[in-house]
Amino acid sequence: MQNFTDEEVNLAEQPSHPIPDPAIPSNLYRADRSLQRLLRRYLRNKPLEWNWTEDFLAEWGGICARQVEPLVETADKNGPTLKQFNRRGERVDELVYHPAYHEIGKLVYGFGLAGMSNQPGFRGLDRPASQLVKFAAMYLFDQVEGSISCPVSMTDTLARVLNTYAAPQLIDMYLPRLTSQDYGQLYTGAMFMTEKTGGSDVGATTTVAVANEEWWELSGGKWFCSNVGADLILTLARPEGAVAGTRGLSLFLIPRILPDGEPNSYLINRLKDKLGTRAMASGEVTFQSTKAYLIEPLDRGFVMMMEMVNGTRLHSGVAGAAVLRRSVIEATLHGKERKAFGLPLAEQPLYADRLADMIVDSDAATALFLETAYRLDKSDQSQSADDRILSRLLISLLKRYATDHGVKAAQTALEMRGGNGYIEDWPNARLLRDAYVQIIWEGGINMVAFDVLRTLERDNAWHIYAAALQAELAGINSPGLNTPVNSLRTCLDLLGREVERLMVQPRSIQEIAAPQLAEAMAALYAAVLLIVQAHDSLITKDPAAKRDLEAARRYYTRFLQPILEALKRPANTGAVHELIEGAIMPEQTT
Repeated sequence: MQNFTDEEVNLAEQPSHPIPDPAIPSNLYRADRSLQRLLRRYLRNKPLEWNWTEDFLAEWGGICARQVEPLVETADKNGPTLKQFNRRGERVDELVYHPAYHEIGKLVYGFGLAGMSNQPGFRGLDRPASQLVKFAAMYLFDQVEGSISCPVSMTDTLARVLNTYAAPQLIDMYLPRLTSQDYGQLYTGAMFMTEKTGGSDVGATTTVAVANEEWWELSGGKWFCSNVGADLILTLARPEGAVAGTRGLSLFLIPRILPDGEPNSYLINRLKDKLGTRAMASGEVTFQSTKAYLIEPLDRGFVMMMEMVNGTRLHSGVAGAAVLRRSVIEATLHGKERKAFGLPLAEQPLYADRLADMIVDSDAATALFLETAYRLDKSDQSQSADDRILSRLLISLLKRYATDHGVKAAQTALEMRGGNGYIEDWPNARLLRDAYVQIIWEGGINMVAFDVLRTLERDNAWHIYAAALQAELAGINSPGLNTPVNSLRTCLDLLGREVERLMVQPRSIQEIAAPQLAEAMAALYAAVLLIVQAHDSLITKDPAAKRDLEAARRYYTRFLQPILEALKRPANTGAVHELIEGAIMPEQTT
């Protein structure tokens, strides 16, 4: 902190009513009662694992608040630069980061977040850490940092793909570096998929792969490459002569540095000038006979890449939930410390009502991401088709819900702080800028809604989804909760009828309704999880039982019911093209 002399202080303009400058809690885990209690539900019968988890998250929650948070503003305002040539005129494409970026990296990778679920024996465990605990730790990190979490998520998911699909020699060569807690030895990961021909239309990929004796060589361009300086890259390319569309794509692993120590042959054309996530380098890349390893089988590239996409989608959903939580923190601190018209804002009816809505929405997103992570663990352990389908469905539902609501919460928290929220000295503007990328990354609202639609059509997923919620509701045996439980059962029946009706509609109607359907399915699942939490509080005589009941009630009336009502309104497709054609009139010449 800068020190002023007495003379400078006297000369400085001193406002008669200084604006409060609240600080976030010193431990993000200890300050989050909802996270602690929702998480404990999954570990109530595993006391040793619960104690380990509590210690791990409490330590990390303190590091995030006290060490990561002070570095983030500096890293955000001093983004990376690209040095394309050295002083001899040789092409080097070297990324130069501010030291704050590396300090954050040392903390997050050094604590093990990118490797903890991909290596056995993590911090005394006899196995890899669960997805549940890892994503709880990412949730704490994402509350303070919105840029470096992207490379962390891709490093984590790339390691998962290698573990699942790669040949043993590739695993032995690269997995220890991807999971290293030594920042100097660490390899970070990335996936380069988007091309100029389209981001969502992956089947239009034009990058070509040619097989040589030792390597495959790739030629083509990738248009949006997050963590463009990554050490290992997963990408899709079409082998010569392969069929069109996603069926003809193969998966390749590209090392930045080849085994002989020489750099691989691809160009970083420029860095993207982005709205947010400014501390992390995104760029455009051209492959020029770039050497790559094939991840076999040759004709399953897109399917294997979707394993990474689903993992990073889950990371995005967790980041959306974290934005919701950080928005709650900012709006609560401001509401308690800022006075207007003689009262703290938090004691004024409208401010308090809006804040309460944000709090229960945050509870819902937290419950949903923990359930999604738990279901991924269950899918990994059981190898059941139903578990795999429910896991994939929940990842898409979480991605659609939490990233959208995270942006809305960040916008609301900024507005609640007023003019100061719009100023970059405060965290709100950065929070909103960084939140927007989570909606876009790995498929926007429309794309993940289409994935929900495909899962319902192809995998009979509605019955699996409904059975999971019926099982949750069947476990509630408190007579005082009969009314809300019956209401949620009615909502499940109504939503089931809507799904049944939608499945026989023309494709155009299905696609228009898909985003609202995904929103409704996510909200209903969250509402059930909140009433389950309220039941647990009542049974255990938790002092927070009254609070949990109010959270479940408010979420049902303020969120779930309006979302279900919106879903029932029929889509009007008749005049869509007329509206579009009339949006920009042809220029008239005289």
